[in-house]
Amino acid sequence: MISLIVYYLLSACVVLFYGVGIHKSFSHNDTLSTSLLTCFKSLFSAGSTTAVTYLMMNWLLVPAHLEEFFPFLAALLFILFSTLTEIFIGIGIRQSPIDFSIPLLAVFLGLNEGVSIGYAVMISCLCIISFYVMLVVFHCVRQRVSFYTLEGGLKTYCVLLICLAVVMIAIYGVNVSWFYLYLGGGAK
Repeated sequence: MISLIVYYLLSACVVLFYGVGIHKSFSHNDTLSTSLLTCFKSLFSAGSTTAVTYLMMNWLLVPAHLEEFFPFLAALLFILFSTLTEIFIGIGIRQSPIDFSIPLLAVFLGLNEGVSIGYAVMISCLCIISFYVMLVVFHCVRQRVSFYTLEGGLKTYCVLLICLAVVMIAIYGVNVSWFYLYLGGGAK
C-alpha cells in the first residue's frame, strides 16, 4: 500500500510520467478555494466511478466475455457521477474541459492498474491528488520566476518546462532500490 502512495502521489507519475494535465498545470490561474472545490469534485467523481465500474466489470462484463466494453461503461458512469457532483457541489463554478478529462483519465488508469476495488479507487484518487499537488508546485515556481523575469529573458513557460525536466530527471535518476528493500522487509 505504501508503494502505491510513493509511486502515484510522491513521484506525481500521472503528470510527470504519463503526461496527464501538463498543459493545465502550466496555465492554471484558479484561486485556492476554486481549486480545492474542483479537486473535491474530481475525487468524488473519479472514486465513485472507479468503484461502480470495477464492480460492474466483475459482475456483468467478465461473465459475459465483454471486457473490451469497459471504457464505454466507465465513460457513461463518469458522465453520470460527474453530472450528479456538478448538481450538488459545483453550482456557480465554471466547468472547463480539463476538469472532465483528468478525472476520466485517472479512472481509466485506476481500472487498468488496480488489482482490487480498493487499489483501483486508491490509484485513481492518488492520481488526482498528485495532479493538484503539482499545480501547487508549478504555481510556486511561476511566482518565484516572476520576480526575476527580464524583458529579453526567458519566458515563464520556458522556465516551467525546464523545471519539469529537472524534476523528471531527478525522479528517474534516483536509485530507490533501497526503499523497496525497506518496504519488502529487507534482503532475503
